[in-house]
Amino acid sequence: MAAGSQRKGNKKSKRMSRMRRRRRQVLFGLVFVCVCIIFAISYGVLYRYVSKFPADKICNNIYIGSVNVSGMTDKEAKEALKKHLEDDRKESVTTKVDDKKAAATLEELGLHYNDIDKVTKKAVSYGKKGRLWVRYRQLRKLSKEKMVLGEALVLDHKKSKAVIEERVVPLASHAVDAKIKKDGDGFKITKEKDGQTVDIKASTAKLEKYLNEKWKHKDIAMKMTLIKESPSVTKKDLSTIKDELGAFSTDAGGGERWQNLKTGVDLLNGSVLMPGEQLSVHDRTAPYDEEHGYVPAGSYENGQVVDSFGGGICQVSTTLYNAVLYAELEVVERYPHSMLVAYVDPSRDAAIAGDYLDFVFQNNYETPIFIAGEIDAANQLRFTIYGKETRTPGRTVEFESETLTTEDYGVTYKENSDAALGSMNYAGSPHTGKTAQLWKIVYQDGKQVSRDVINNSTYEKSDQIIEIGTKTDNAQAKVLVQNAIATQDKGKIDAAISQARSLQAQPSQGMGGQEQSSQESTGQVQPAQ
Repeated sequence: MAAGSQRKGNKKSKRMSRMRRRRRQVLFGLVFVCVCIIFAISYGVLYRYVSKFPADKICNNIYIGSVNVSGMTDKEAKEALKKHLEDDRKESVTTKVDDKKAAATLEELGLHYNDIDKVTKKAVSYGKKGRLWVRYRQLRKLSKEKMVLGEALVLDHKKSKAVIEERVVPLASHAVDAKIKKDGDGFKITKEKDGQTVDIKASTAKLEKYLNEKWKHKDIAMKMTLIKESPSVTKKDLSTIKDELGAFSTDAGGGERWQNLKTGVDLLNGSVLMPGEQLSVHDRTAPYDEEHGYVPAGSYENGQVVDSFGGGICQVSTTLYNAVLYAELEVVERYPHSMLVAYVDPSRDAAIAGDYLDFVFQNNYETPIFIAGEIDAANQLRFTIYGKETRTPGRTVEFESETLTTEDYGVTYKENSDAALGSMNYAGSPHTGKTAQLWKIVYQDGKQVSRDVINNSTYEKSDQIIEIGTKTDNAQAKVLVQNAIATQDKGKIDAAISQARSLQAQPSQGMGGQEQSSQESTGQVQPAQ
């Protein structure tokens, strides 16, 4: 009996357990359904809210920098930013270096957007991408406060560097190199000084940071970042300059040309070249104009001698070239004249012309060199190069010019219609043409140890120009001489001039008619063909 009661109890307990499980399952099901319904309703509400905002337009209350781009398309936002940038570029930046100032516009510094496409796309996509709830929160936030996106303003570093170098860098208290000058038989050296210069890279980065983080789109005042600047030439460096390495002189002559020689030599006098440094005579002495102390004087142009500002500067470069040779410095660039010069032998000249012919040399010593230039009391243009002598004692050098070919000049006859008939004027300056080479001969203790060609030069010939006058009222006489000039035959020209002068005394009747017939009948010489 007891066993049967126990079995009935167990069955009842199992039924009750199953019923509780069913109730829990039903309850959970109802809760899940309710949650799904609530989620669906919420999702629908959120989706409906975020869907109100067009995908191709920027939401309200969004700014890019100070520009309100609300409701704009990507294209419209770009146009608004570009217009605003035009105004921004008019603002100025006043840079300060200690108590000195310099100004430039943001346009001069090359202000522009780093990536305008990226920032406008970011504005258009704000609140349009990501999870629905995140988008909803972003859009709701916009209803309460504005969203400001950075403009990503940058400067054109090439333009800004050029402006800073030109206007700002000179304001700094720069380092001062040691100076040396010839003082009698010795040298006087002034000690160097440390200084400061503008850190262009750091200053540019500082300005860009300010533009993107603090700028109120107004004029800017900013202190430049300075760094220590050390002198490139010290007293210790210059103290090695004691020995004469090479020297050369030419006769300075006189006239207007002398002034150009003096101007050029003064600009080169006192030059110091550190080891490996180069000197360009053109760059050191140009520009050749009245403002810089030059006057018109004779120079070569198209095979003739003409007056031009700076005429004679080639004698300065030539004299220095020969001093450089004796000092055995490295010649980087050297050109001969188009025609022979009188002040040195062929192949010992160094021409300067415009910005295409230059004399450039380099200090190939391990110590500095000093260039002393002057026109002395004997009117000698002289350059002396000083440094530290490191060449073997007993070593000497000589230079020998060798002419390879010679071409004599000729005579060219030209018409001068403004000069009297038959007159002769010798114009220009004739020059013999030559090819030549320069030998460098090295001696050790008086014994030749080497002989090498160091340059080859070609000089064009220039003919003597004789201008023949053809001004006359007698047309036939004029043509007679013109035709003779065309032959370039002196005998025919002389004969034509003689005949033309006799014709000149006769009335001019043109090229035809009775005058021509009478000439033919008298057997007079016809115009040369």
